[in-house]
Amino acid sequence: MTLAVILVIGLNESFSRTPVDPPVAPGLAVPAARQAKNVAVITIHGPIDAVTSMSVQRRIKEAAAAKADAIVFELDTPGGEVGAALEICGAIKRSPVPNTVAWVNPDAYSAGALIALACREVVVNEASTLGDALPVKLSFIGMINAMPEAERQKFTAPLLAEVVDSARRHGYDEKLVQGMVSRGVELWWVEKQGTGERLFIDRAEYRMLFGNDPGPSSPRIVSASGQPGPAAPSSPPEPASPPSGGATAESGRGTSGGSDDRGFVPASPSMPSKLQGQVSMALDAPSQRPVLSAADAGSWKLIEYVADGRGLVTLRDGDLIRYGLAAQRVRTDEELKVFFGATNVSRLDRSWSEAMVGFMTNPIVRGVLIVVFLVAMFLEMTHPGLMLPGTVAAVALVALVAPPLLVGMAAWWEVAAIVLGILLLGLEVFVLPGFGFFGVLGVVLLFGGLVGTFVPQGSGGLFPDTPKARSDLLFGIGTILVSAATSGVIMWSLGKHLDSLPMFNRLVLKSPSGGDEDGLDEGGGLLAAMGEAESAARIGDLGTALTPLRPAGKMEVGGRVVDVVSDLGFIEAGARLRVVSVEGPRIAVEDAGRARA
Repeated sequence: MTLAVILVIGLNESFSRTPVDPPVAPGLAVPAARQAKNVAVITIHGPIDAVTSMSVQRRIKEAAAAKADAIVFELDTPGGEVGAALEICGAIKRSPVPNTVAWVNPDAYSAGALIALACREVVVNEASTLGDALPVKLSFIGMINAMPEAERQKFTAPLLAEVVDSARRHGYDEKLVQGMVSRGVELWWVEKQGTGERLFIDRAEYRMLFGNDPGPSSPRIVSASGQPGPAAPSSPPEPASPPSGGATAESGRGTSGGSDDRGFVPASPSMPSKLQGQVSMALDAPSQRPVLSAADAGSWKLIEYVADGRGLVTLRDGDLIRYGLAAQRVRTDEELKVFFGATNVSRLDRSWSEAMVGFMTNPIVRGVLIVVFLVAMFLEMTHPGLMLPGTVAAVALVALVAPPLLVGMAAWWEVAAIVLGILLLGLEVFVLPGFGFFGVLGVVLLFGGLVGTFVPQGSGGLFPDTPKARSDLLFGIGTILVSAATSGVIMWSLGKHLDSLPMFNRLVLKSPSGGDEDGLDEGGGLLAAMGEAESAARIGDLGTALTPLRPAGKMEVGGRVVDVVSDLGFIEAGARLRVVSVEGPRIAVEDAGRARA
């Protein structure tokens, strides 16, 4: 069973490294677009999910309200949910503080790579890694499942549009960033003679510029094929000139050349035309990448073979700087201060409440809460008046519903369905005979509402119309079924042994003779009591209320203690009762004194 679609850590990475550059030196000129007096550092650590998105957006607003001049997103993440990553990217690009910098410290895989590229600039620590953002699907137990190509394309289109938009905004090479999201991206790095402009080209462009197919060689970026890359250069490479027509990270716009066109040029020759069209329609910023033609032959020279297309582009810190994706290395907060020429650097970490919400929305935790809720509700309905199981069920229900409400995974109708389902089940157990229409409807509403809390608002609810929403729905159904099965086993075990278990036996009242409250021998159990309830009393029998009936409670009749339900209104303890109906385990009574009056 497939569940949430997420971005996960890739296996391929570049093993080639450039020599370590010196620490950031104080006193160097800081570009005007980067200068900041007050810098806020927003940490994004661990897997990225809806709670992460909510937290990051809150902290962006907090940084803007505090008059921050720059926001740094410190990334150390293996990836996460597609929707959450795109929400964070959108929040960064819409930020009221345009001076945004991603600090890859140390790793930004998949969803983290998308977030890093959304920032105006990127800096890296030692041994940092960025890339590999191919969408994959996880099963219920967290294993990677095969994804049909048609479904993969639905997820790939918004990711390609996101990274290409980031490249156009911030001057990164469009074809290089495509290699982080899409397979089959084979790249060569070339330089224009005379101007020093550098560009990543595909095989078709290579033939156009050099008049022949490239010869056999090893790519610099080692793919999943495991090929060794070339040795690192013996001297530091020249800083990469602004890619894609001279765009710079400071300006975010191209300054020369290029076609003012929203059209999307795929880096992979095998990319379906439908996918190309979807990406092109999603792009707003014009491309600054120069359009190559046969007239350019002889004006470009080859620097190196970059990627063979058999894996996803994943870059280490040296190549991130070499290819113009990262500005420089930043190792500490002090170096970060020097990078901006800043006076103050303050951190905005995830709050304890957000961490708690993240913990409470964890699938395993939610599954355990569902088990606790169902078992406690079962105990309360089979032993009415004890209060403790009902209190536990209520607390578990609040813990189940409140966190999803906070992160947009639950809506009012889902909460209403859960509450109404519980009320209908109570009506069926305590008021109406047997287990009929209201009981079935109660179960459907209860479980439907719980499943709905796994599907984010705006995703179609119980009728999702996107792959992500359908995956979330399957995840919710799987969690509910496993939890319900676990609860059934626990209920059966409690029914057999409740009165003999430490602590739990206090939930069963004892008769004066020493047996349980239903007059059974010790070990008779809850299920036995339920099975013999019909023979415990007959219509017309008189007895005494041992507990208040609101409307269910305990009655002593013929020397036995049985569970009964008031047929009309509430009855206080000590009242004289008459049995008016016996249907299966349900015994209905009335106030005998009130009936004679």
